[in-house]
Amino acid sequence: MRKSLFLIISIIVIVSCSEYSPKPQGYPRIERAQFREVLFDHSYFSFSYPSDANVEEVKDKQPTQNDFWFNVQYPAYNATIYCTYIPFAKGEFNQLVDDSYHLAYSHAAIAAGISQTTYRDSINHVYGVMYGIEGSVATPIQFYLTDSISNFLRGSLYFDREVKADSISPIVQLLKKDITTLMESLRWKNNNSSKR
Repeated sequence: MRKSLFLIISIIVIVSCSEYSPKPQGYPRIERAQFREVLFDHSYFSFSYPSDANVEEVKDKQPTQNDFWFNVQYPAYNATIYCTYIPFAKGEFNQLVDDSYHLAYSHAAIAAGISQTTYRDSINHVYGVMYGIEGSVATPIQFYLTDSISNFLRGSLYFDREVKADSISPIVQLLKKDITTLMESLRWKNNNSSKR
């Protein structure tokens, strides 16, 4: 009887002295499947995007006859790049650039930081800025591209549900590369470089 009581007490002491540490919440590793580059060809411009994304025209929200709204959707990441192409007349360029700047910096109050990366391709007449907006913001990346004469393309990355900045950081970095590819591959169709 004493041996069994001693054995039970020993087991209770050993079990109760072992420490338990819960694992911190982790996020799944993002491993992207193989993809190829696809060309999106519109009458005003073209660009490359990955085959694991879909480009969809927004037909019911075209504010003017010549504006073109479209979305680059990433179903695997619950993310969408909302894009607007705006052909502009002389004198409207500065307003479009200012609007893009103000849209990006409207998040300054809640952003941990905002960075700007300038893009310039003088051979193809494509110039722009990518805004990286850090922290728990609705849109971590915004950008615009223009030829400074008649073409303007603006885009904003959004996630389809509320997310934490830590959990989406790997996806944001992945999609930032795709946006960089879009910017580098963009070609204007109606660019009139003779006006330069």
